[in-house]
Amino acid sequence: METIDAPSLFSWTQLAFASLLITAGGWTLVRSHQPQVQNIQDWVFSKLWSAMSEQSAERVEEFRKPLWLQAHGNVLEVGIGHGEGLMLLPRTQSDESPKVQGVTNYVAIEPNTFLHAKLVENAAKAGFSVNFDAETCPDAASNATDSELPTLTIVNGTLDGGPNAIPSFVRDHAPYDCILVSMVFCSVDDLRANLQAIQHLLKPGGKYIFIEHVSHTDTADTTVNAHYVPGSMNLAVWKMLQNVVTPVWKPFTGNCHMNRDTGKIIREMDGWSNVEITTHRGVENPLAKLMPLVYGMAVKQ
Repeated sequence: METIDAPSLFSWTQLAFASLLITAGGWTLVRSHQPQVQNIQDWVFSKLWSAMSEQSAERVEEFRKPLWLQAHGNVLEVGIGHGEGLMLLPRTQSDESPKVQGVTNYVAIEPNTFLHAKLVENAAKAGFSVNFDAETCPDAASNATDSELPTLTIVNGTLDGGPNAIPSFVRDHAPYDCILVSMVFCSVDDLRANLQAIQHLLKPGGKYIFIEHVSHTDTADTTVNAHYVPGSMNLAVWKMLQNVVTPVWKPFTGNCHMNRDTGKIIREMDGWSNVEITTHRGVENPLAKLMPLVYGMAVKQ
């Protein structure tokens, strides 16, 4: 049976206990001051993500890069964060100033406004002219002045309301050739509503391209890639830990759930003509074991 080293287990126990105390003491505040609490949570997450985003990007890059290279035409990205994946888009081969290639328009949904400044910086570096949706970002200044560059428009919103509550700018610029989502659906309020909205926004034959961390599956999962050696970890134990950690983890990580079976929900959803999905079980450290990945593509009928 697999063992967990004592320092790692002790650290997780400390985090869980401290989080329980803070979470239990905060419910009254959340109920009575929801907007203020959400603003504080967004700020806390922005600081956490600033410290963790580079490491997270490195972990998923080998799987995300070949997927993001398939983006083309009219593109929507949901929960873009700092825009770390923008440099993975198709680019010209110029050594001096490689430009985004094949993308004509880019709409970027990001509800955490504390992440917008870094997103603007990364989008400009990636070769976009940056704009803000005036309806959802009325106080932000746009700088989309270079007509030779594709425009990236930042929208403050979500798809949690499903097809009937899509932000106006996002809806008005549909249908999309590709919709990209990276490490986002762990934290949305309604996973199925988001997927329904994605299908609604895609053109027929359009591609939903994704990478997410998910709940552990069992030994019969045929989507697991060749990186994993069967028996390298006790899947039942780590699945149990995902369920234990999630309630005390999510208040401090933007509502992140470690125990969502996102891959299964995507595969079983009607409306796709084809779904290609791969599962990666990392074994290099406790966090990797707590966060297996699924990645791939679903094509709208």
